[in-house]
Amino acid sequence: MISPEKTRALARGKSRSGCLGGLGLVGVLVVLGTVLLLAATAIFDPWAFYLGGKFHITPYWKGWGKLHGKSGDYLLYVLIQPDPRSSGAVPHLDTALTGFAYLCTPHGEKFSLNLHGGMRKHLNRSTDGEAINLRMDNQTWYKTAWYGTGTYDDSPRLFFSGYWRNPKLVMDDQGSIARAFRLDGSVNRHNPYGPHSPEIVSITLVPGSGSDFDTACAASQH
Repeated sequence: MISPEKTRALARGKSRSGCLGGLGLVGVLVVLGTVLLLAATAIFDPWAFYLGGKFHITPYWKGWGKLHGKSGDYLLYVLIQPDPRSSGAVPHLDTALTGFAYLCTPHGEKFSLNLHGGMRKHLNRSTDGEAINLRMDNQTWYKTAWYGTGTYDDSPRLFFSGYWRNPKLVMDDQGSIARAFRLDGSVNRHNPYGPHSPEIVSITLVPGSGSDFDTACAASQH
């Protein structure tokens, strides 16, 4: 039988283990990895904590907006952050960006897109007025008739160029919406990289959450 004194000693030992003890080894490694990543970002890319004009503890910016094209209205949501694989590692290159995006089409389709881009090197803490370029694509793997083979379909593929106008991001699509979609709003899978389109669509992305975007996407279908 365990004595009351031993029971109290065990209880004190558990209490001293604290929060980290309850996390387990994997949890501790995740926490430490997150702290190290935040510390590295604070050293090499402090501007990431001020995207949009105000300090935030997470080093990324997220927002959404609407594009009015000839083929209909599109909603775009983006999350932008420094690319940890290149930040501070290659000083002579421009600042690399990564993240993800969602596009809601006039047909009610919702595409999940990879996001990459860049800004100039040696950014100040405030990025207000800074130029930014973004590219997005939908890399989906499709199996072919041959066993073990397949291909990537990266349409729709979109390009945006613009400037930070805190707290907003003001951009245009470089004609990529008209190239990526037909006039009926369906995806152009046959010639998505055709001649430059004369239709340039502008968009203003405002700070917002994914739930804001989802609500707007659902409402646009009614």
